[in-house]
Amino acid sequence: MLTKLTDYHQVPAFIHACGFERVFGSKALTALRAYGLEDDRVRFYLCEENGVPTAAMYLMGGVLVVSARPAADPAPVAELVRRESVGEVDTNWDQCAALQALLGGTTESSYYMVYRGGAINESFPDIGPGSLEASFAVLQRSHEYYRTHLRFDAWSADLRQKLDRGLMELYQLEVGGEVVGTGCIGSEDDESGVLVAVAVVPEFRHRGLGSRISRFLVKRILEKGKTPRLISGYDEVAELYRQVGFEPCGRWGELYL
Repeated sequence: MLTKLTDYHQVPAFIHACGFERVFGSKALTALRAYGLEDDRVRFYLCEENGVPTAAMYLMGGVLVVSARPAADPAPVAELVRRESVGEVDTNWDQCAALQALLGGTTESSYYMVYRGGAINESFPDIGPGSLEASFAVLQRSHEYYRTHLRFDAWSADLRQKLDRGLMELYQLEVGGEVVGTGCIGSEDDESGVLVAVAVVPEFRHRGLGSRISRFLVKRILEKGKTPRLISGYDEVAELYRQVGFEPCGRWGELYL
């Protein structure tokens, strides 16, 4: 059974389901902490089977983010996708494949990754708090997705909502006074912190700067006593993160409808 969260008494069950998959689960939990149940820009849902939580999810801007047991029944999620005309679903690969079988669409997939390296003792004087405008400019120069799918106003409004509440951290890397790289701790739960939006402008690539930003973010998360996690956009990117100390721990999927 799928229900929309309208009562804070439902939140403990939602948090329990956020633990099924730590990357999307922490993203859902951070969104709940940032927006609450009263903000109509975001809707939160809970799936239960025989009274037991099986999935937590939130819908914002046509994207449904799902933390679910891999073997959870996909039918309630598919029903929600149809009813709300969802354009993208982000979840674990088993759920993504099951939803595609019900809904059609196209998929992309790569690795969930978890940090298994040691402590990071180096200093990072070239990395400091980021500006939304400068970081978005780096992302647009670095990734087609940001040029074609995102607009600054919507992107920055979501980040500002979380930054103002201390629920995420945004950083930029400078070379000679120019912002050439960026990265975020995009979400957290009690166990994990998630690296997102790590990027370096094309003309400064192959200098180890992406790795440097990633190590800085790992150090920040470790200092909080949490485990760094991320999703690699492509299998080739996963190989770069292996060099930082990350290891694959499953597969995620995006379903586009």
